[in-house]
Amino acid sequence: MAEQQKLRKSRFDILDAWRTVAILLMLVYHFLYDLLIFGVITPAQMFSPELNLMQKFICGSFILLAGASARFSRSNLRHGIIVLLAGVAVEIGAAVGGQTIRFGILQFMGVSMVLWHFLGKYLQKLPRWLLAAGGAVLYVLTDWWTGQVTVSVPWLYPLGFPNAQFVSADYFPLLPWFFLFLVGTALGSWCLDHRENRLLTASLPGVLTFPGRHSLIIYLLHQPVLYGVSFLIWG
Repeated sequence: MAEQQKLRKSRFDILDAWRTVAILLMLVYHFLYDLLIFGVITPAQMFSPELNLMQKFICGSFILLAGASARFSRSNLRHGIIVLLAGVAVEIGAAVGGQTIRFGILQFMGVSMVLWHFLGKYLQKLPRWLLAAGGAVLYVLTDWWTGQVTVSVPWLYPLGFPNAQFVSADYFPLLPWFFLFLVGTALGSWCLDHRENRLLTASLPGVLTFPGRHSLIIYLLHQPVLYGVSFLIWG
């Protein structure tokens, strides 16, 4: 038990650095989005293939790392509720600012952590390769499937079935994204089993790891700051 607690308290600098990279790219992407709002850049520039690819890397990184961190957490239920409430705060703040966010990435990750709290003790009994491969395959299949289904009820959007009137500036439903979260839990399992690996034991400078260790606070504060700066300059 003591060994398990020690492992769960441990951090891997390389994962924090990965999250830092995702945060920095997120700051750039959201700043460009603010420039779009104020007419500084065009929609064609904002939604170019290059920026779309960067956006997918950012979101995929956050979800994979959230899944990995779920394997290290001592209380996924508590962390999940905190992240879920943070997502609700973002939704309310966006509404005050005139935008609509429904089941954004924070709400998704919060719900996923809560689900892992209840399901993880069963899912982590699966072979790691099966969890990773199964999660990846189900991610692709459900991503395709949800795109083929049309619903008329307005309350299925958290599952991945929005109706025709649904609008959200940030939308990460459980299908397909929970399966990518599960791939992340397999990554976390690999890290625990290979914690003596030179890549995982490497100590990195704080400038690379500090933002990654405080990602939630940065996420909550960055957009009001970026939007405020953009408004002062171009508003």
